[in-house]
Amino acid sequence: MSIESPRHQVWIRGTGDYREAVEGDTPAPLKTLVQESLGVPVRRIGRFIQLALIGAGRCAGDRTPGSDTAVYMSSARGDLETTLDVVETLFRHGMPPMPLSFVNTVSNAPCYYVARHFDLAGRSNFVCSRSFAFESVLDLALLDIESGYMDSALVGSVDIATSPVSDHRRRLQIGRDEPIAEGSHWIWLYAGECPEDAIGELVAAREFGDRDELIEWLTAQPLPIPDTCMAAGQFAAREDIATVREATGIERRFEPPKSPGFYDSQSGGTINAFLHQGRQRWLVHINGEIDGARCTATIVRRLDRAA
Repeated sequence: MSIESPRHQVWIRGTGDYREAVEGDTPAPLKTLVQESLGVPVRRIGRFIQLALIGAGRCAGDRTPGSDTAVYMSSARGDLETTLDVVETLFRHGMPPMPLSFVNTVSNAPCYYVARHFDLAGRSNFVCSRSFAFESVLDLALLDIESGYMDSALVGSVDIATSPVSDHRRRLQIGRDEPIAEGSHWIWLYAGECPEDAIGELVAAREFGDRDELIEWLTAQPLPIPDTCMAAGQFAAREDIATVREATGIERRFEPPKSPGFYDSQSGGTINAFLHQGRQRWLVHINGEIDGARCTATIVRRLDRAA
């Protein structure tokens, strides 16, 4: 891919984020935030869907995406709250689950609620990935846009904390004193003529088999090095990032706001923060696999108007 060559450009029209620490043993209620984000209340939905609606609502703001807009969503673990509730009802109490709870165990249920709120009729996709939740769904959405399947997409990742939080800590395999948080990060992609409200461009989103493959691809990209910075994903090994920096000559770093606690897919928050707070115009975001050699690279260009 030649970054500066004419091609089907994919613009970023907006971002939306929610990430908050979880205090005590029960996550704080979200009902009020959902209504503030959407402008209307939404009833009878679980926490996972609430988090998705908060992020997507903040991403769109007071704008209404076109009816053909697609919804792409990801998570490292899915809707744990609803799944645990259904499993407990079935196996501990020997009772059938409530119909709405059972329906909402389907992974893409939040996509339906996002589409229903914005009256969207485009395709709906859900991706579950332990290491690359946000990167994987961004890669898929970009591929579909560049293949001509649609020209607008809301793309997001959601990570939930469940009650009791002490059990959730064990599930995450973290210490009892380590802070934990929840996250919902969304980005609005649009292909075609650059819209007036565009804040950036999604240039590339790729996955690689190992670090050497990533370096070979990245060093071939005509990036403006003096105006490019690099950010390390939460699962990227320090030695890998150091090697990539040395090979590419990208010395500038982008440090996102400190996370309020551990949650799985923080990459979306880093990329979104750069679009609003970065000093350079180009960002290369690198992430690594938790227990493997795979890695990802995401390249975004920040438009001057986003400064």
